[in-house]
Amino acid sequence: MSFEVRAEDLVTVRDIVAAHLCWWRIDNGTAHRMLTVVNELITNVLQHTAADADGRRMASLLLQKVPDGVTAIVRDQDPCPPVYASPDTLAEEGRGLMLLRALADDTSVSVSPAGKDVWVFIGPPEAPKHF
Repeated sequence: MSFEVRAEDLVTVRDIVAAHLCWWRIDNGTAHRMLTVVNELITNVLQHTAADADGRRMASLLLQKVPDGVTAIVRDQDPCPPVYASPDTLAEEGRGLMLLRALADDTSVSVSPAGKDVWVFIGPPEAPKHF
């Protein structure tokens, strides 16, 4: 889906993602991780990308169920890659990409003159090993 990124619509995006994950019968832990990651990626578009000529921040979200888990790709119109930072202990910002790395099983970024794609993969929890 493609949409204008506005703070007041973040709940709607999360609801749409949650509905798909529920429909696909994704376990609660994986669903919670994906919801948190997608929310962070969309919030990053809102906070860190420049508005277009019409004053809008546009993004698209592709959410897919794959054999080993779930993937999400968030595309925006800003060609600047995400910057990983080490925030001060008391800082209220700057931990988003650290959170992404902690929650996602795999991530990548693809940059072009038209913008960037941030891809994440989250697999199901590992089954407990029985001896």
